[in-house]
Amino acid sequence: MSDSPNKGASDAPIGSPTLTFRGGGWVIALAAFLVVLVLVWSLLGVTLGRRPIGDGTNLESYGFNLSNLTIDRTQLNGSGHPRGFLPSLDNPLHIFGRDMAIYNETNRPKYVVTTDRVAGIVVNGHAHAWPLTMLNVHEVVNDTVNGVAVVATYSPLCDCVIVFERRVEGTDRLFEVSGLLCDSNLVFYDKAANAAATATHAPSLFLQLERRAISGPLATSSTQLVALPNVCITTWADWLATHPDTTVSDRDAGMIRRMKEITYARYLIQPQLESPTAPLPSEEELARDGVRLKSPMLALWLGGKWSLLAVEDYLSAINSDRAVIVRVEGTELKLEIPNAPAVARISRVDGQPLLSVPCLYFAAKAILEPREPCVRVSNTP
Repeated sequence: MSDSPNKGASDAPIGSPTLTFRGGGWVIALAAFLVVLVLVWSLLGVTLGRRPIGDGTNLESYGFNLSNLTIDRTQLNGSGHPRGFLPSLDNPLHIFGRDMAIYNETNRPKYVVTTDRVAGIVVNGHAHAWPLTMLNVHEVVNDTVNGVAVVATYSPLCDCVIVFERRVEGTDRLFEVSGLLCDSNLVFYDKAANAAATATHAPSLFLQLERRAISGPLATSSTQLVALPNVCITTWADWLATHPDTTVSDRDAGMIRRMKEITYARYLIQPQLESPTAPLPSEEELARDGVRLKSPMLALWLGGKWSLLAVEDYLSAINSDRAVIVRVEGTELKLEIPNAPAVARISRVDGQPLLSVPCLYFAAKAILEPREPCVRVSNTP
């Protein structure tokens, strides 16, 4: 029997699969395009210096010099994110607190409202605040307050705020999240002042609660950061009422969506920790001291040592002004607790500066106590 005259140019038998764009070839074409796109992105990252540094776990992948690390290497671990995964906010604009209501009317979503927690400080008589919703998405804000170059640092896993001077060894530095953690505490680094200096800049790592460099060139010189006194975490309503002339650092418009997405509210009320931390107090110690791992504390530097004051201990002792006088290491202090969770302000009655660090109990015990004497203050007013 002769071949059919209708047989086409293809000799494929009837029923054999053929690859056409309509028949599924577009899937392979799309996959090939995506592979090429990823390769181009990788090459551009290397060329432009924007490729993420750090694989989230391996310390060496972060590109920091750890040869002179001053802490136990086992304490340092990856956060699961690369270096600078949260970009620092550099030189933000400032808004007068009294204008915040107007700002919120003309900008959506609202930025700072009554019950929001803020980190507050007074620098040479000038009050300033950083909302924690903004600090959540940066953790490091390179700012200038009343002519003083400062960096506001926030470690959300420790609910800890410390504001440092940015002038280190005669140079105003810029800092950023390293992608590493130590006992759940923020580890940040001094980044290059500009893109041109990136290739030659040798960064140093800093541990927030230790307030010093722990690796790199500045660790060799045992550089200690200058922590500014009288930093607090309180509500926006309380801060504005007590500091009506305060200013506020403006948010980065490009991070507004992340500000809505990133929250640690659930973490702060759960007992579990999200990152390795040691040493941790035993259940017996917690029961004895009447605290939780995440009890909000005020670490106070008085008499050459740290004293830990549990905010919750004084809730029943405060008067109608939401204030109580306490004595620590022979010094009279005024503790003010607004009607909100995990907030407080504390100051010396004599008006002298006080180095006070708001943080969670487990972090203070793990980082402050092993290196400097640390005692738990009685709840007796």
